[in-house]
Amino acid sequence: MRKTPIPYAGKIRIKTGDRVMIISGKDKGQIGTVTRVLPTEGKVVVMDDTPRKDKDGNDLGPRPLNRAIKHIKGTPTPMNPNPQGGRIEVALPIAVSKVALVNADGQPTRVRIQINEDGTKTRIAVKGGQPIPEPEKK
Repeated sequence: MRKTPIPYAGKIRIKTGDRVMIISGKDKGQIGTVTRVLPTEGKVVVMDDTPRKDKDGNDLGPRPLNRAIKHIKGTPTPMNPNPQGGRIEVALPIAVSKVALVNADGQPTRVRIQINEDGTKTRIAVKGGQPIPEPEKK
């Protein structure tokens, strides 16, 4: 019987759209963009920033950084009687403690929160002291 996961008790200061660097594990040192935040589990999903192209120069899209290969069986349907199976890369969540936000200089940094005079909060990079801009909403 599976135990219920313990909810994450820490604060997540990383938001969707932030640029982060993986600081430990098999993808250590790689920089990517957060596509999803799972606050109850304390995890994020990160996609690679570098553009990928195939032999013909076609764009392959972003690649997940913490990934697993999933084998797909070609199951026939009435719309597609001869589907093609294969292998696809699936993005897996990575713990928030394994990633660090990237400051303007491209260095991994911790984040502190500064409360402005008007009551708004601003994220500040510990390395460099520069404000971290809010990620763009899609």
